[in-house]
Amino acid sequence: MYDAHFVTPKWLHDHLSDPNLIVLDASSPPPTAPYDCRQRWREEHIPTAQFFNQDEVADTSIDLPHMLPDADTFNHAVSNMGIGNDSQVIIYAQNNLFSAPRAWWTFTTMGHKNVKILAGGIEAWKAAGFATESGEVTPPPAQNYTANRHDANVLNQTQVLELVKQGQVQIIDARAAARFLAQAPEPRPGLRMGHIPNSKNMPWDLLVENGEFKSPEQLKALFTEQGIDIHAPSVTTCGSGMTAAVVLMALTLLGNTHVRLYDGSWAEWGQDNGLPIEA
Repeated sequence: MYDAHFVTPKWLHDHLSDPNLIVLDASSPPPTAPYDCRQRWREEHIPTAQFFNQDEVADTSIDLPHMLPDADTFNHAVSNMGIGNDSQVIIYAQNNLFSAPRAWWTFTTMGHKNVKILAGGIEAWKAAGFATESGEVTPPPAQNYTANRHDANVLNQTQVLELVKQGQVQIIDARAAARFLAQAPEPRPGLRMGHIPNSKNMPWDLLVENGEFKSPEQLKALFTEQGIDIHAPSVTTCGSGMTAAVVLMALTLLGNTHVRLYDGSWAEWGQDNGLPIEA
């Protein structure tokens, strides 16, 4: 199952000149350390890799970070990056697996079939002895991309509230335990502390190591420890919809095909909006 979603540095190195291959650095900074990922990409990237800005290829009409774009926005952005519907897209990030799964989820939600993540990210690429480059990257000739957006993959606030009321779908929160338990303030100002009622906590960073997911056996054990049924229909959430994709991808790797993502996550739910919370 891992091979269906990841490539090794050696594989990418061997295929880097394939005419159908597009490499994307999809790094996004955590809210606790908002460094400039584009500048870091400019300073060092895998050869040919373009920067995929998840806060720009997004629905910017909503005052929430990196919300899933509509099909037209996505089509325009990726077409200009030389990505066609049949392109093999390889995603990596500068920071562990923090943001690569979100970009993978965006592409799959837009109906893209050939998208994988570089296991270990750019650090694994360098550790394997492969060269990096700096400066801007000229994209290949523009394509005419047509997204087939799978709206069922993504949930909004109204849909999640209904699921909370029904109490039949497992909700999994990827934030750190201290934030989930209202023991630490949210990094985004103005948000309440706590979690969506009846949700379970699976801190995303426990699932990964050195830019890769832990083994299936380790993932299963971690979910079990948190009281999470890896086979049950689930909704993942986090601070802003970023690391919710890490948990979603982990469950996907374990064979769960009924996992959806709450896009607004705590950045939306945690506002002073009367939505129910638990601490």
